[in-house]
Amino acid sequence: MTFSRAITCGLLLFLALTLVFTIPGEKGLIRSFRLYKELQDLRSQEFSLNQENTVLMQEATLLKENLAYIEHVINQELNLVRPEDIIVVFKKKKIESRGD
Repeated sequence: MTFSRAITCGLLLFLALTLVFTIPGEKGLIRSFRLYKELQDLRSQEFSLNQENTVLMQEATLLKENLAYIEHVINQELNLVRPEDIIVVFKKKKIESRGD
C-alpha cells in the first residue's frame, strides 16, 4: 500500500511540476494562447485591409479612366454644380410651441 501511495504522490508531484513549468512562462500555454488570439486578430485585420485595398484600387482606376466618375467626385467633394443644374433649397419650418 505504501508503494502505490508513493507512486501516486510521485505522479502528482510530476504533474504539478509539469503544470508549473508549462502553463506560465515565455513558452507556456497561456502565452501560446495569447499569441494564437493575436494571430487571429491580425489575420482578420489583414482580410479587412485587403478588401479596403481592393476598393481603393477600383476607385483609383475609375479616377484615372472615367471622366464621368471624376466629375461626380468633384461635385460631391467640393459641392460644385454645373450651370445647367437646378438647385433646390429646403428651409426648416419653425415649430411654435404652445403654452398648454
